[in-house]
Amino acid sequence: MRPTRFTIALVAIIAVAALLIVGIVYLFIRPPGPAATGPTDAAVATANPSSSLSTTATGSAWQTTTPATSSAPATPAATPTAALTRKGLSADELVTTASEVMTTWDTTTDVSPTDGYRRALPLFVDEYKDIFVTPAKPVLPEDWWEAAEHDATSTPEVQITDTYPQGDTTTYYVVASWTWHSDDGWSLTPEPKYMTFQVTKDETGYVIQNWTDQQLQ
Repeated sequence: MRPTRFTIALVAIIAVAALLIVGIVYLFIRPPGPAATGPTDAAVATANPSSSLSTTATGSAWQTTTPATSSAPATPAATPTAALTRKGLSADELVTTASEVMTTWDTTTDVSPTDGYRRALPLFVDEYKDIFVTPAKPVLPEDWWEAAEHDATSTPEVQITDTYPQGDTTTYYVVASWTWHSDDGWSLTPEPKYMTFQVTKDETGYVIQNWTDQQLQ
């Protein structure tokens, strides 16, 4: 009986040792598991959409939103028109002039629609200098790409469709359209913009204190 018990014990010891050896070997040769992953750039972009200049009828975009373009300009920002001034303009003339300047572009020198907006800065409150910033990588509308292929310039046509007085401020509703023209005879008239301007008055005259592009809302 003793030899039999000894043999069983020996077999059990050998089996345990074999299991230990197999376990150790497996730890060294097993393939690595999948690495932990975090949110992708696309997920971050989806979770943090860019802010627009949209605001309520009584708010100011520069007070309630973050500029849509916070990156440094790719080129020096367009210089506002030197002769442009709001002094002596009526509120209607102020809005009409701003709308025309903001939709007048030359694709041979302007890199995005924001360059036209910057030329209208003399008609806005000072805060818009930090809002109308030419982006480093602008997202251009389709008509702009076509116009750029022809080195085209735009000719604007604007119309005030409605006004809404509220205390010292009047909100203007504007339809701004434009037609691209080039020297080779090419032309294109894209869909118009629907914009609002909030106009108030200071010591110089009427001034635009808030602007929205209704298509951004």
